[in-house]
Amino acid sequence: MASKPIVLITGANQRIGFEVARQLLSAGTHHVLLGARSPEKVEDAAQRLHSIIGPDPHLTTVVIDVTDDDSIQAAAQFLNHKFKKIDILINNAGISGTTGPIASLPHREKYRAVFETNVFGTAAVIEAFLPLIRQSDYHDRRIVDVTSGLGQINVAYAPDSEYGAHQIEVPFYRASKAALNMITAVYAVKLKKEGILVITAAPGYTRTAFTEHQGYKDVSQGARNVVRAATKGDPEKLYGTIVAEELTEYGW
Repeated sequence: MASKPIVLITGANQRIGFEVARQLLSAGTHHVLLGARSPEKVEDAAQRLHSIIGPDPHLTTVVIDVTDDDSIQAAAQFLNHKFKKIDILINNAGISGTTGPIASLPHREKYRAVFETNVFGTAAVIEAFLPLIRQSDYHDRRIVDVTSGLGQINVAYAPDSEYGAHQIEVPFYRASKAALNMITAVYAVKLKKEGILVITAAPGYTRTAFTEHQGYKDVSQGARNVVRAATKGDPEKLYGTIVAEELTEYGW
């Protein structure tokens, strides 16, 4: 068993997820389960982390492809065998649908691809790992879903916001994050009585490959919101909120 709270991060081989892992390991507060969809990706990410912070026994690699139910179940079985529990789950894996092969897909297929990762993948991961969270006796169990201000309906309507739909359409991405927000809300209500906080975190407009290196924040700033959602604050006060720095005036 790990001597520190155990946190699983999906999609942690790059961008926000990688930086969340780096910040948690650098702080020395958590045992990080570094999740990525292939052995090559997860090992490469682990090597990069080791080169930054040095060898760390509190880093464990986990192969998990959130679009593959067999991969999700294999990861859950592996962690059950190794740790018997997890304390915190960060559902970070996500795609924009605006870059790479998905960008050129027919409209219906683009929706399918984005929802497969951002919505169905997150829902499947929560269900698969909820038994391991329930097996934890950690005093502050949490599930954090990484969302976006673009998923807020009032933001889409807002004529005075640069994030409104009149400026940025991407309906497939917006819709996926709006659906994710509802998944979070339902699980938050369902699990509150068990003392498990389920909450969304929005990194904000962060300069990564995900945003084609456009944005107002560097990756360390964006990742801090996710780290805060996973580790800071009073769960009672955080219930029903989003951990974010922008667009909170529009609700979520």
